[in-house]
Amino acid sequence: MSKADAHLLSSDLTAQAALLDAGQLGCVELLQQQLAAIHASQPVINSYIHVDAEGALAAAAESDLRRQRGQARPLEGLPIAVKDNIDVAGMVTTAGMETRRHDAPAEADNPAVAALRAAGAVIVGKLNMHEAAMGADNDNPFYGACHNPHRPGHTPGGSSGGSGAAVAAALCSAALGTDTMGSVRIPASYCGVVGLKPSWGAISTRGTVALCRRLDHIGPLTRSARDLGLLLRVMAGFDPACAQSRDIHFLPADAASLRIGVVDFGDAAEIAPDVQAAFEDGLRVLTGLGHRLQPLPAPAFASGRARRAGLLMSEAELLVEHAEAWAGDRSRFSPLLVKLMSWAEGLSAAELAAASQLADRAQVQLQQWLAQCDVLVMPTAPQRAFAFGTQAPASQADLTAYANMAGNPALSVPLPVAAGELPVGMQLVGSIGDELQLIALAEAFQQAVSWQPALPEACAAWWPK
Repeated sequence: MSKADAHLLSSDLTAQAALLDAGQLGCVELLQQQLAAIHASQPVINSYIHVDAEGALAAAAESDLRRQRGQARPLEGLPIAVKDNIDVAGMVTTAGMETRRHDAPAEADNPAVAALRAAGAVIVGKLNMHEAAMGADNDNPFYGACHNPHRPGHTPGGSSGGSGAAVAAALCSAALGTDTMGSVRIPASYCGVVGLKPSWGAISTRGTVALCRRLDHIGPLTRSARDLGLLLRVMAGFDPACAQSRDIHFLPADAASLRIGVVDFGDAAEIAPDVQAAFEDGLRVLTGLGHRLQPLPAPAFASGRARRAGLLMSEAELLVEHAEAWAGDRSRFSPLLVKLMSWAEGLSAAELAAASQLADRAQVQLQQWLAQCDVLVMPTAPQRAFAFGTQAPASQADLTAYANMAGNPALSVPLPVAAGELPVGMQLVGSIGDELQLIALAEAFQQAVSWQPALPEACAAWWPK
């Protein structure tokens, strides 16, 4: 087994790019170490469904040649992995489903993946996920559970659990996930990394297995906030072949003092006391940076109602997205997914319309909050990662779903926690096109708390020596 430098691989994309730019590291050398770490991690973390070692090594060799010729592109030679409901040419898109295991490989890249390749990124493989993206624990019955690198036996979150785990465990420089009601930000929170859900339509979702087209987004996960700007600029762009695509104008970040909106959720959201305490510590860091807290009223209705409306819309759309497989052998769906989709079969058009109207109310609620502040701040998830075999909290997406209903950008950044504690995330939400403001605020926060990416202590048990 090859060796892997834990300090190198756990550094962020920006630092790895600097080493490549300076000629202190080769693209093939970086990838070989990355592959060694992936191989060692799979029996414990299981973050990958497919690793394209041959294709990645060929791409890395080409990147080395381009660097030698002085033709390096922005992401030249950096290993990036992709959630397995996003098309990558030459690889099967399983969406974490048994029904798709033997499908033909994708003929073309999703536009975001194509943009990453065009910028020089090396696509390493496809990442584990919750079956059909319909859940938030990544305990996949067909491809195996993906484990939290901070504490194996615990969820990494979902549905982009493999993406969060791979970034946290230094198994790629960055990863792509999808976010329908929090599926990028919840794994980011549970795994102690940064996750961005851009404005709806900013990154094309053409070439993905949909969960709910109104709510679906593609977003990056990284080990530091400073990596996000480069990835966003590479992947964003209007796609005339995608009905959900929008030409989003990203506003420049404002260096002035910001009004930080803080909602008094009270009984409207079940936030664990330890998460609330970490969040309040985070607020003190923001005020220390010169920003002003703006108290905001409780939501007009319980946060969980909007989340349940989103689930209902997603369940119904699954029947359309997977109609051919659903008409066949249903033993190839998990019992839980069968239950959810069977429930959706009994829904009336009026019930679906009512769910859409409730999503509209959640959008209005978010807009009303943002009308009173510059950036809305709240915990990402109401709890930390939980152990497999325990009841998954129904409230996981209660605080993240608002941004999906409204289509607003939202980012999860890790909060400082004591050694040995599971991570906690703080969510920043902005107006449409405010991604650069959120990234700048998250980066300033990480600088203020002296954040340094590091390999979780639990990874030492399997890391290749």
